[in-house]
Amino acid sequence: MARQFEQHFTDVRAEHLSAVLRQVLRPGGVVAASQGGVRLVRGLHQRPTQSFEIASVTKPFTAALAFALAGEGRLELDGPLSRQLAGFRGYAPHVTPRALLTHTAGLPLHPLRSVLGTLSDFHDPYGRFSAEGVLASGRRWSWLGRSQAGRLAYSNFGYGLLALALSEAAGEPYPAALRRWLLGPLELHHTDFAPRTPLALPRGLLGSGKVSGFGGLTGAGGLYSTADDLLTFGEAHLSGALRGWSTLHQPPGCPPGLLGVAGGWFVTRWRREAVWWHDGVARGTRAALGFSPDTGRVAAVLVGSGVPLWGRRAGPSTVLSELLSPGR
Repeated sequence: MARQFEQHFTDVRAEHLSAVLRQVLRPGGVVAASQGGVRLVRGLHQRPTQSFEIASVTKPFTAALAFALAGEGRLELDGPLSRQLAGFRGYAPHVTPRALLTHTAGLPLHPLRSVLGTLSDFHDPYGRFSAEGVLASGRRWSWLGRSQAGRLAYSNFGYGLLALALSEAAGEPYPAALRRWLLGPLELHHTDFAPRTPLALPRGLLGSGKVSGFGGLTGAGGLYSTADDLLTFGEAHLSGALRGWSTLHQPPGCPPGLLGVAGGWFVTRWRREAVWWHDGVARGTRAALGFSPDTGRVAAVLVGSGVPLWGRRAGPSTVLSELLSPGR
């Protein structure tokens, strides 16, 4: 597989790529890259057309919907949600769509109840949360966490709230809005909240084959997709079909090596190229998607297992780095 990518993308070094593929794709998966009209999608013990849970790679899709609705005047990205949407009445004024997009709203990673949810149903920790419950919990946390507002703190909770805000702004459920404003126009026919092609069965804790659930936080991680659709979504950023993603924010709390965040994406300089990327971990699958505006290359990685309990834990983003910014 590595040799094929080297043949199509001559700066890729097969020996480097092969080393990380052995670590990451041991249980099987799909690797894909595109640039300048060249597209290569290859599977290892998995068919390239299979659907995978993409977990937190859902967040860039949620962000793209936010930018689309803002572009049509349905949402003010820098205005308090409490002044824009009825469902967010009583929220602290620092909670804006932009703050949720950039993980700077002072919210925790998860609602506290999800800890209990993990104990009762490991594969669906958010399943007990209704939209009303998420909004109520967010209202409390918007005030409790206001001292941390403006600092980077990665939050599934925040993206769950953002999806609810987008639903109200669009006037329809979040999945329907995503299909109408994003998936349909980009012809992402194999991306949705249920698999649209045969599912790559998860391989999770102790061999479990259960898929993950995101309940009331579906905007943070509920999508299924294929490698081809992920490439198309990445390409849409570079072609100008999607806007808003290029504005870089550098809030306090950015870890070393991170240039900043940009509406659903982490931005890092891998070797020479600046790369917009996000990864995701479901209970039994992993995913990563990234692109480099410097080179115009897009890459996606889908892995048919969750994080291993022991051994090397190299993630799919290590494969992205070899495809998007190869070692010289």
